[in-house]
Amino acid sequence: MSKASNLHIEYRFGEPEQLPGMAAQLVSSGLELITCGSSGPVRALMTATRTVPVVAVDLETDPIAMGFAASLARPGGNLTGTFLDLPDFSAKRLEILKETMPMIKRVAALWDPALDRSPVTALERAAGALGLQLILAPVRSKIDLSSAFKNALRMKASAVMVMQSPRLDAIRTEILRLGSQAGMPIFALFGFYTAEGALLSYGPNVDEMTVRLAQYVDKILNGAKPSDLPIQTPERFDLVLNMRTAKQLGIALPSSLLARADNLIH
Repeated sequence: MSKASNLHIEYRFGEPEQLPGMAAQLVSSGLELITCGSSGPVRALMTATRTVPVVAVDLETDPIAMGFAASLARPGGNLTGTFLDLPDFSAKRLEILKETMPMIKRVAALWDPALDRSPVTALERAAGALGLQLILAPVRSKIDLSSAFKNALRMKASAVMVMQSPRLDAIRTEILRLGSQAGMPIFALFGFYTAEGALLSYGPNVDEMTVRLAQYVDKILNGAKPSDLPIQTPERFDLVLNMRTAKQLGIALPSSLLARADNLIH
């Protein structure tokens, strides 16, 4: 709990199975606005309320397809925030992987089955279009990681892609350790993975999304309606390369990729 002179903030963290109860509790507590990240909390909150304003950052859900919003320009309900065009983005991530490792045939993907599956479905379609075999590895906890990497090695995957998931982000140290141990490059979404040893990350800029969320919270608390605030999509995508990891793995990063990088970690 956090307090300011005219502000009261409640924090909730929990496992996927706890989300419906936490969402119902928050809604019944009389809060004026709720923020959240990822598809699990969004689904739980939209089940619990269609009146309390919800500002979300969700990189897995199509809010229109899910019936949470009438349109991006005018959501029409209680939900707004930043959402991502998943099919195009999934394809782009795989295209960059293929550019980085032109001879790659198989790639393993770590994903959180508690979240919306649409990013995985989009990734499967993109992999087929690029002639890649996708080896899906559902990860519910750190316990699943060892078997996921063993299976990736058994299936002769040449790289591991980490799908968006707060749960996977929380265990990224173990993901990176197992990747290094197996000699497999890790392709991630956010730059903090690359700073800690992943070969490459490509995804929305976290700072930009956080600022946008704060701006919408401010507008709603000052009288704006979420139904009138357009659902946004990320505008800035960061490509971050770890040169140390590339050298350790013996991967020669193509000049075309180096020229486009937003950040090179030496």
